[in-house]
Amino acid sequence: MNNSTASTPSPPDYGKAALKKLLPVAIAITLANGLVFALFYRRKNLQTSSNYLLLGLAVCDFFTGAINIPYFIVFSFEVVPPSIQTDYSYWLYILHTLMAVSAAYHILVITAEKYLAIVRPLKHYLVTKKTVLKMLAGIWITSASIAVIPLFWKNSQSHVYFIVHSSVCLVVVFVLPYAFMIYAYIVMFKAITSRRRPSSTHKDRSRLHKKSIHDQKCILVFAVMAAVFAFCWLPYFTIALLLNIKLHLKSNISKLFLKTTEVFVFVRYTTSIINPLLYTFFKRDFWQALRNLHVKSGYMYRRTSSTYSKSPSLPHDRVTRKRNSIADNSMLTRLSRSGETTSRANDKRKINTTEEHMVFISSV
Repeated sequence: MNNSTASTPSPPDYGKAALKKLLPVAIAITLANGLVFALFYRRKNLQTSSNYLLLGLAVCDFFTGAINIPYFIVFSFEVVPPSIQTDYSYWLYILHTLMAVSAAYHILVITAEKYLAIVRPLKHYLVTKKTVLKMLAGIWITSASIAVIPLFWKNSQSHVYFIVHSSVCLVVVFVLPYAFMIYAYIVMFKAITSRRRPSSTHKDRSRLHKKSIHDQKCILVFAVMAAVFAFCWLPYFTIALLLNIKLHLKSNISKLFLKTTEVFVFVRYTTSIINPLLYTFFKRDFWQALRNLHVKSGYMYRRTSSTYSKSPSLPHDRVTRKRNSIADNSMLTRLSRSGETTSRANDKRKINTTEEHMVFISSV
């Protein structure tokens, strides 16, 4: 988790275990978030201001699978030269903190945007694509500022700095954001359930009912994302804080504590694969885009197959058919000629027979 973990002895097969467990996770994270990129690029109706926030979260999750996990696998094999091992462990801690803080703030901004759309709809028009891009830039700048703080005490051997940094991360990543998110989800659910149904027509009531169901599903997806992130990353930051306290106090670290640390080191990555699956399969616009893409791919496959079956013959087939046609024509010509010769012989025979019959009659 920090420079202290680099000097902590690990089992000789820890690298192989990390490779066996994390490599499939990294591949799944990369493919799942790559699917989100493809859908967002192919379907113009997905390129809304709110979905740009989900795209930013997908970028964060993609970096986790493409950069953070391979970086950690290399670290777990202990093949880094001792001369750069301290720098390597620091950047490992910084990259994981960067992605964790960035993902937390993406979920926070996504919740805030949905809160404005439901509770303050008159102010939601302020959320344009330009505003969203500015917020995304602010998220990455803030996350990077929090993540690189440990570089200022890289040459220090004191664990007090890491205790302070872990405490700050717990406050700015979990306590404050989740206090607002819990409040926002409660208010949004109340706002949806207390909507007044218009008494005008059945069509209006049906439209409002469908909108309420859609909003409830969307809020539920975002709430599950927030809960999964807290389950995966809150224990990690808590364990990091406790570990630095134990190292500062020079107290013994039990095997149970190390085993728990190892478990949540792996668990923290699962949020990066759960997020894209949640809003791809359970958010209506993404699910419709995925289904349309699948239907279009199937249609193109059938069309290609039918075109291939109706495609012109190969040159060899055309030559063979031409040869067969010539042979058939020559055969027909010979048959017709032989037929003509036979008919001429028959006619001549008939004429001779007639002449002989006339001679016979005249002689009689």
